[in-house]
Amino acid sequence: MKKYIAVVLGCWLLALGAGCVEQVNLAKVGGAVADLGAAATVDDEELKEMSRAMRAQGDAQAKVAPADSAYAKRLARIMADHTEVNGIPLNYKVYLTSDVNANASADGSVRVYSGLMDLMTDDEIRYVLGHEIGHVAHGDTLKAMRVAYMGSAARKGVGALNPTADALSESMLGDLLEAALNAQFSQSQENAADDYSMQFLKSNGYQTRAAVTALRKLEKLGGKGGGLLSSHPDSGKRAERMEKAIQSSSI
Repeated sequence: MKKYIAVVLGCWLLALGAGCVEQVNLAKVGGAVADLGAAATVDDEELKEMSRAMRAQGDAQAKVAPADSAYAKRLARIMADHTEVNGIPLNYKVYLTSDVNANASADGSVRVYSGLMDLMTDDEIRYVLGHEIGHVAHGDTLKAMRVAYMGSAARKGVGALNPTADALSESMLGDLLEAALNAQFSQSQENAADDYSMQFLKSNGYQTRAAVTALRKLEKLGGKGGGLLSSHPDSGKRAERMEKAIQSSSI
């Protein structure tokens, strides 16, 4: 936890030194340091509660496909047998937007954009969602949520940050949503999530080559892929790695 505090506080103080804040309130700085310590002790269930709250706000702001729509019915069929991971219940929704994107958060909320569903086959969608669920299974999303929460504590500089979803303002929930979903995972975390998804495809009798074809489709999009491309490593290199894994039967 000390590492998280040092990283977030260091970045914040660097921003102050760079002139990003016109006036430095030392009382606020002291309060922010105290908040970082408090944020480091927030338990996993409290973070998941915050994640659920931020998802509820995000869903309210998005155009969600109705349950009786073709998109929602297709997603329900595709992921019908996959309702939990490591004891975390999974819930799925489709956002009606042309963006090609999907993500999952620490509370088990999985969101896929209709633009991605238009582009991909059922098994390709399963690969993408399997990758995102892999980040949940490995605790990556929970760590990202903690870092986002601590970062928000530092930026707000408030003196008594209450680690409950009910106490968080709408603006803070919005900040958390943006920060958590735009988190840049390490190369090893991304590889592990890819491997998780490949094993997910294989163990459930789905086509493992869907991982390769999905990534090739993302590669062809180039800069047009939106969030899924901007927040993930090079799709072409990932496709090559998955291809080698299939050929060597290592996955």
